[in-house]
Amino acid sequence: MGSIEFHIWGARTDRLERPDRLVFDLDPDEGLDWSDVQDAAFDVRDTLADLGLQSGAIVTGGKGVHVWLALRRTRGWDSVKLFAKTFAHVMAERAPDRYTATMSKSKRKGRIFIDWLRNERGATAIAPYSLRARPGAHVAVPVTWDELKDLDGANRFSMSDMAARLKADCPAAQCRTICRP
Repeated sequence: MGSIEFHIWGARTDRLERPDRLVFDLDPDEGLDWSDVQDAAFDVRDTLADLGLQSGAIVTGGKGVHVWLALRRTRGWDSVKLFAKTFAHVMAERAPDRYTATMSKSKRKGRIFIDWLRNERGATAIAPYSLRARPGAHVAVPVTWDELKDLDGANRFSMSDMAARLKADCPAAQCRTICRP
């Protein structure tokens, strides 16, 4: 296939109509700093925790972070997408100077787009441990929240880091779907 990047669905093949993960892709506008993205990831994490939902983080190998949730596969795509859309819009309404839930480039100026659109049937997100087709061939990597705090960018990991990284426990191991290096 000539693929460098691998993107995956939010459902496994045995039950395609029942997603088992939800992803918020935090996509910063060009002028924002990495610290803005980190703060946004922790804000999303904390807001989800206020709802009783535990989340994890994946640095994308680009400039953003995916905040993800493992799902029990009890709801269909429409329910998952509606929750993701509502959550992203509430975050944007609470802090309109920091976030947008609208894809339009003009609405993103100086903000982080909370991309909730990755949570519909057929949508994909970068797979953990996938190379990125960008200069440096950075890797998308699941990280702990403590690690995220200390990273200097979403493109911190390269191919040369992976041998050691894969010997350690995967921070996303509780979710079989996304931790399959």
